[in-house]
Amino acid sequence: MAGALLFNSSVEASGDLTIDDLKALPIDELSSLEVGIASKIPSRINETPAAVFVLTAESIRRSGVRSVPEALRMVPGLNVGSVNGSAWAVNSRGFNETFANKFLVLLDGRSLYNNTFGGVYWDMQDVRMEDVERIEVIRGPGSAVWGANAMNGVINIITRSSYATQGGEFVSLVGNQHKEIGFRYGGEINERSSYRLSLKALINNENSPTPYSGFNSQGAVANDDGKHARLSFRTDTDFGEGESLLVDVGLFSGDSDQRLFASEKVASAPDFNTVVAPAINSLITNGASQEQIFAALAFPEFGLCTFCMMDIRDKQKYKGGHILSRWKRVSDDRWQTVQAYLDYTQREDYQLDQQAIALDLDYESGWQNLNGKFAWGVGLRSVADDLKANLSPTSVLSFGPASQRNNVLNAFIQSEVDLLPDVKLLTGVGYEYSSVSGSQIQPTIRGIWSVSPETQFWSSVSYSSRVPSRAETSNVSAKNAYEFTGNPDHDAEKLTSWELGLRYTPSSTLSFDMTAFRYWYSDLTTIKIERPFNPFISTSDVGVLSIGNEADADAYGAELSARWLVQPGWDMQASYSWLQQSLDRLPSLTEPLLSTSKAPVHQFSLRSSWDLTSNVELDLGVYYVSALFPTGSDFLVFGDYGVDEYVRTDLRVGWQISPEAELSIIGQNLLNKTHQEFNSSPLNVGGYPENTEINRSISAKLTVRF
Repeated sequence: MAGALLFNSSVEASGDLTIDDLKALPIDELSSLEVGIASKIPSRINETPAAVFVLTAESIRRSGVRSVPEALRMVPGLNVGSVNGSAWAVNSRGFNETFANKFLVLLDGRSLYNNTFGGVYWDMQDVRMEDVERIEVIRGPGSAVWGANAMNGVINIITRSSYATQGGEFVSLVGNQHKEIGFRYGGEINERSSYRLSLKALINNENSPTPYSGFNSQGAVANDDGKHARLSFRTDTDFGEGESLLVDVGLFSGDSDQRLFASEKVASAPDFNTVVAPAINSLITNGASQEQIFAALAFPEFGLCTFCMMDIRDKQKYKGGHILSRWKRVSDDRWQTVQAYLDYTQREDYQLDQQAIALDLDYESGWQNLNGKFAWGVGLRSVADDLKANLSPTSVLSFGPASQRNNVLNAFIQSEVDLLPDVKLLTGVGYEYSSVSGSQIQPTIRGIWSVSPETQFWSSVSYSSRVPSRAETSNVSAKNAYEFTGNPDHDAEKLTSWELGLRYTPSSTLSFDMTAFRYWYSDLTTIKIERPFNPFISTSDVGVLSIGNEADADAYGAELSARWLVQPGWDMQASYSWLQQSLDRLPSLTEPLLSTSKAPVHQFSLRSSWDLTSNVELDLGVYYVSALFPTGSDFLVFGDYGVDEYVRTDLRVGWQISPEAELSIIGQNLLNKTHQEFNSSPLNVGGYPENTEINRSISAKLTVRF
């Protein structure tokens, strides 16, 4: 259920653990922390029949990361790639992209999913990492409880309660790539209520261009710097007898630079027969390369194009805010939650001005008795948007209708029963009705067998879906080389999945977690060229694109992770993931909206956190990612290059100067001066964006508490 919440008191109780508490927890106690992300029924991690991983506040602090996507590198099986200085590709188990439209992200139960293109604008979600208590991640379908668009997984970012953040904290970070200032102050309103005020401001410097920057003809430049500011205020009230109230208000604004190539129709065009055709023949006769011929027909300085590639140095401006309230009552055998929030966002770039306002209301209830645990919930979400062509003089992109309201009713039912003393069965079904996309029913069945206190087997079978975005269902007018019209009756994408997992904890210092999965996708979104634009024949006849559900795909793989407490104060974690994807043969000139080429076959990570002394910490992270490959045919997706395999090494040295002060030196991407991590497909982002190489980063961070 998009926009729903984690309601169980055990999660928030564990959220009040201090850094010293978490550092002292052995592995078996960490695995006993309770989560509700897989079923909305509170259960311990080692008793959850799903691929669940939790990033604690301590692991986030020790890693030295500055943003949520950076922290998500630590999650086994999650594919995280930095597209440029502000954009990220985050997904699990395939089909990764800048707009990874099969993955749901929540912040304190508030959906961050963008309905225009699908996926998340990560630069708009740059929360203060010191306020994050934990990040819960489920790899694999979560649609039975979280609704459509949670096909490949769910991320729930949970911030700390104001009770746990009393007093003041000042953070200053200075480095060659990033500069950041953060402030937090918490206090008491009365004996039952507390508050927290937080702010964050950051500047990201420009990275390096790739070898393909500017199509090898327009000059190399990254143009991916940006800045962001965020202000938040939260209150928590404990009424006693398990009743509490949370109110959270946030505001943010910022901008992110990008270099974009967009095809636009020019006012005057050369005659094809007398100007363009002879010029093409001359280029071929003189041995011009394919890139040189493309540049001559695509860029205005050569005077041969009707639809010219415009080299745009774009500043994406954004702002927004929200107010969220959550009431909760918890007793020994029953819980209830009511949540409501209002969310406003505006994002302005060269092609489009997007505005959206969302109102979300949810009610959830659960109970347990001798027969098991049960939960149900119902919600209403209404999203009104307004999409207008923006800065482009030719209105490159416009949506029809420009304004739309999508009302979504969702509901879920979940149950967990003990079939045998050591066997639990979890069943559930989610229902969602959208005034735009129609109805979706998404069931799941999960089971777990506790062979012994040290060993658990689990398995699941689920059916999930992803509803189309606005870009897929609206009449999109594009004044460029291709005309594209969305399909209001475009079907939802579908996934049938099977998972098998094993958890083994032979001692309080060693644990293993293994998952295998098999996916069957159907009705995946495709883009087809009905009539090609061919500048070798005519420079005035536009091409025609259509959208459909013509692709089916299979995926299978395995994920392994291990954790070892070598000795008190030295923790090591390793993970490996393997992924195979295959796409059924498609009709001629047809490509999937999201490619199977954008997720690595192999990923490996090794992390070490070592207390050298009582006040000096050494943290090391090594990440290997195998190569990514170009998307499909150059005829439809020109300029989509692959990405070489890379090894990334991060290092942090922390010095606890006093109980109130901490100094850290943080190095990221230390083995390489620069390296590329991702290459966006033009089909996914609606143009030809410049992907950049990420620079080596050295930073100093000072934290002072008072």
